[in-house]
Amino acid sequence: MLREILSALSGTDVLAEMIDQVARMLQAGRQMFGQASEVLMRAVEWKDVADDLYARDRQVNRIEQDVRERIITHLSVGNQADLSACLILMSVVKDAERIGDYCKNIFEVGKFYGHDYTRPHYAKPLEGIRFGIEPLFAKAEKAFTDADRAVARDVLGAAGGLMRTCDVIIQQLLSSNEEMSADEAVAYVLLARFYKRVSAHLGNIASSVVSPVPLIDYRGGAKLEPAP
Repeated sequence: MLREILSALSGTDVLAEMIDQVARMLQAGRQMFGQASEVLMRAVEWKDVADDLYARDRQVNRIEQDVRERIITHLSVGNQADLSACLILMSVVKDAERIGDYCKNIFEVGKFYGHDYTRPHYAKPLEGIRFGIEPLFAKAEKAFTDADRAVARDVLGAAGGLMRTCDVIIQQLLSSNEEMSADEAVAYVLLARFYKRVSAHLGNIASSVVSPVPLIDYRGGAKLEPAP
């Protein structure tokens, strides 16, 4: 559906601008994810990136609010033919805003957990998930702004795999009798949970390209991301 909508909007400045704003939100989210990852890996001190990271989050929030306001204005002046496009945009900007929130959460794990990651059977898979998420930001942006169904399906497939790996890690941690400090175990669980949500929201955005409006955020009849 999104491809048809974008084709119809080729001369509609307002909606085209809102699509550009979604791209800006994803770009900010990608930068926040990178900053949070650097803090996790002790590549930078959290104090050195905190102000910039939180400023980007406020930027994302402002863009979401602006898009919502413009959608309401756009529809209220009689552009009911654009209703489907506006519903898609309303859904997508919420997903992009939530990504920023979870990037903050990942940053805070790195900020507050100051010890080593001593369990490679958890740390290595989580590192692999992080590496897997990073390229999905640019792919989700391309899928949405170009209405590229092939790229969207790639994002959905990759996000689904990452989410399943997160579930396995959480299940292993909760069922293990392994002796581990509480703070390290909590760090692993939180990272798995936050990575899963970032992956899911990127998948949600991709789903807007390949699904009709009622099925956005769903794949195979199941919701990609439970309500927080």
